[in-house]
Amino acid sequence: MDSSMEVFVPLQFKRKKGKLPVDGREFAHDVRIIEAVARAMYWNALLDAGTFKGVAEIAKAEGLMPTTVGRLLRLARLAPDIIEQFMMGRQPRSLTLLWLMRNDIPALWPDQRQMLERFRQEVK
Repeated sequence: MDSSMEVFVPLQFKRKKGKLPVDGREFAHDVRIIEAVARAMYWNALLDAGTFKGVAEIAKAEGLMPTTVGRLLRLARLAPDIIEQFMMGRQPRSLTLLWLMRNDIPALWPDQRQMLERFRQEVK
């Protein structure tokens, strides 16, 4: 018997043309980041399972450029607490998926937390 477990978590998000809503709420979900992290984790699981041999195969199957897949796959290495912040809508408002894709994400979780903290300090 397979020991893995699949869980469905129903979530509903409202898109606002790529921007976070500015309606006075302190926190807002960035659907693009959440979807990208979920996709990256899925692809990472497929790589681990041997379904795909590499980034190029995933890119071909998804109809994307290998560089795009590689950049998105980096999101699978984010610290669990950072992913949780994204899910709760508590990420810095200035942090976007475009920024995450264009910039290096530190491999070490403490460095990732410092990166997010720098975003929060820039807003203050």
